[in-house]
Amino acid sequence: MTFRGFISVDIEPTEEIRKFMGELERTGAPLKMVDADKIHITVKFLGDTEENKIKDISEIVRGVLEEHSPLKLKIKGTGAFPHLDYMKVVWLGIENSKEIHEIAHVVEEELVPLGFSRMEQSFSPHITVARVKGGKNKEQLASKIKEYSNYHFDTQKIFKLKLKESVLKKKGPEYKTLEEYFL
Repeated sequence: MTFRGFISVDIEPTEEIRKFMGELERTGAPLKMVDADKIHITVKFLGDTEENKIKDISEIVRGVLEEHSPLKLKIKGTGAFPHLDYMKVVWLGIENSKEIHEIAHVVEEELVPLGFSRMEQSFSPHITVARVKGGKNKEQLASKIKEYSNYHFDTQKIFKLKLKESVLKKKGPEYKTLEEYFL
């Protein structure tokens, strides 16, 4: 059996984050908002994963995290992928991301022998808050993103990463935590 898997850091959806997400919706742009209670940083997207690899994945991630203590992540700034002139994803930034970069890189390298491929693009820690589904009211949306481009939303202490299963549904993905890995 396989599942659609990823390794992530859950983010607490603070009042400031929820406020920004509400302001995005009020721009009138065609957005598919991420459920605020499901926001996270994807450390490694695994894709279709054999269930019998969970134990090996867990050993690798636990081994990597032994070298690290809890993280303090500063959620600051906003932007869009690929860029503001052609928006597909609206995100919140992570300012002090050196350690999460290091963890993501080592986890990715350690998972290669299990058959997981390296990402084509380098890891860019961010929190996806919306997906853009068209060009209507693009200027208002870009203006709102620019308004918050240097805004400090929160600093959160991170104690664990999670291995999750993502089940794609019509109303949006459903996540199930399969394993937790403590820093």
